[in-house]
Amino acid sequence: MSSSKILVIEDNGRLRRFIVTSLEKEGFSVLQADSGQNAFSILRTELPDLILLDLRLGDYDGIEILKTIRRQDDVPVIIVSSINNQDIKIDGFNIGCDDYITKPFYIDELIVRVKRLLVRSEKTGNIKAPILEKIKSGPFSIDINTQTVIKGKKPLQMRQKLFNLFLYFIKNPDIIISYNQLYEKLWSSSAEFSENSLYVHIRHLRAAIEDNPSKPVYIKTVKNAGYIYSPDE
Repeated sequence: MSSSKILVIEDNGRLRRFIVTSLEKEGFSVLQADSGQNAFSILRTELPDLILLDLRLGDYDGIEILKTIRRQDDVPVIIVSSINNQDIKIDGFNIGCDDYITKPFYIDELIVRVKRLLVRSEKTGNIKAPILEKIKSGPFSIDINTQTVIKGKKPLQMRQKLFNLFLYFIKNPDIIISYNQLYEKLWSSSAEFSENSLYVHIRHLRAAIEDNPSKPVYIKTVKNAGYIYSPDE
């Protein structure tokens, strides 16, 4: 755990350096970003084990950064903010933050919370992957932050569930994805999921992205196995 990698996203330079130095003294490897843009630049290539996220950044709303992270990854996120507002805290937890600590704080308390979350994350065995703002795949351009999809020059209309389904295919091209994988990743409860409901969502997704949904070229069915997304026609 002491070799875990932590990303600190904080625009206050003095506070950021204090947090970074304190974590390094505990043996952690620490990355730091002073803006949302720099954070996403790091997340494209680095795979942190935990993220400390300020909400008030100069260029990004921290809540929007959290949304973008959660659409792709389960990496533990602790919000570290001066905002002591119950509605904002509830929004953060509903979107998927793992903890919320308000400024000013005791650094020892923050470190304890970091260690606790890292232990929990190691037990669950989260699979890490790069976190992106935008993805280009074949003719499709996906903006994950705004949840928009463009095919060529044509915007495609998608509700959130369809967007999340398509994003999962986009990030796993040219491999067979089973029904169970899609259920575990995209459905919150078994009560919401059935093979029929998955079939309906796939049908709607094909209607959105395929030139001829009855003869799909991007998302194909693999009999008795699942589906495969190929970005090239």
